[in-house]
Amino acid sequence: MTRHVVIAGGTGEIGKQLLALLATRTELSVRALVRRPGFTLVSPHIEEVPFDYEDAAAYITVFQSPCDLLFIALGTTRAKAGSDEAFLRVDRDYPMRLISALATLHPEAGVGLVSSVGADRGKGLYLGAKAAVESELSASGLAHVIARPSFLRSNRPEFRPLEVVINRLIAPLWLALGRGLFPRSRGWWRWAPVDVREVATALLGAALALEPGQRRILEGLDLHPGPIAQWGRP
Repeated sequence: MTRHVVIAGGTGEIGKQLLALLATRTELSVRALVRRPGFTLVSPHIEEVPFDYEDAAAYITVFQSPCDLLFIALGTTRAKAGSDEAFLRVDRDYPMRLISALATLHPEAGVGLVSSVGADRGKGLYLGAKAAVESELSASGLAHVIARPSFLRSNRPEFRPLEVVINRLIAPLWLALGRGLFPRSRGWWRWAPVDVREVATALLGAALALEPGQRRILEGLDLHPGPIAQWGRP
C-alpha cells in the first residue's frame, strides 16, 4: 500500500538528503513543499508543490490530500533571515503551523522533525525556537520522531569559515577520540559533529517505523550508526 509523505524544507542540507533517500522508496508517494518549482530532486516519486508559508489557507489546502507522514526540515540562520522576527517565522512559526494543520486534518499521521541538540533546554533565539516547535509537536498528539543533531557536517557549496575549521580540524579529532576512548558515551556523542546523511538516514528509518502514539528522540549515538563503515573515514 502506498504511503503518502509530505516534506517541508527539502532544499536544506538534511532535507536534500531526505529527498534523495525518499526518491529510492518506490512504495512512497512524496510531495515536496517548495517556494518555487525546480529546486528539488527530480524523481517520478516526488512531486513539487508550490507553497506559500505566509498564506494561512495553504496549510489547510496541502493536507486536504492524503498524508501519512510529514517531515519538517525547515531552518535558516539569523544572518540570512535579517532579523529575529524573520528567523522565528521560518524556524518556529512555519513548523508549528504545519503541525497544527496536520493534527487537525490527519490526527493519525506521523511527523519526523529536524530539531537541534540542546532544544530540551530551549534558551536563546535558536534553541528557543526549536523548543517551541518540539512543545507544539508534543501537545499535538501526533506520533513523532525528533532528530536532535549537534554540528552538521556537509558539502555545502557556501563558504562558512567556522564550518571549515570544525569540519577539517575539530570534527575529525572529536570523532576519532570518541571511537577510540568513548565509543558508548552518550554525553560525548550527544555533542559530536554528525554528517547530514546520517541524520537523514536515522530520521527516515525511525519515522517509517513509527507506531500510533509513539514518541522518539534521536540524538548522540542514535545519529552515529558507524560513520567509518557507512561513509568512510571523515
